[in-house]
Amino acid sequence: MARELNQKHIDEIYELLLDSKRKIENTLNTISREHDGLSDMDLSDDGDFAAASRDYDNDIHIKVQQQEELSLINHAISKIEKGVYTGLCEMCDSEIGMKRLRVKPYAKYCIDCRNYIDGNKK
Repeated sequence: MARELNQKHIDEIYELLLDSKRKIENTLNTISREHDGLSDMDLSDDGDFAAASRDYDNDIHIKVQQQEELSLINHAISKIEKGVYTGLCEMCDSEIGMKRLRVKPYAKYCIDCRNYIDGNKK
């Protein structure tokens, strides 16, 4: 039987989530400001335009990834605030270890289920 996390661990995860959320929101705000500034840039030659386009494409990729991560973070924060966060895998109810949660505090799945999900995406 998997054991749920104690309140001390949940508090630690909550702080990690809030910190991650702040960092991602800062990154997203920076990307938005940079994109707003693109229209003010003097892209007078093809090289400048190509470099700006490449940077913009990279930023869009980062933005999408960060928004997905932010969604997972908000999901975990919501569960903690509602008092229903357990630290158990949402697929098999196995314990998600604190080592994993310290690295990825928004993890919804244990390693085995995550590997299964990732394997089925291919």
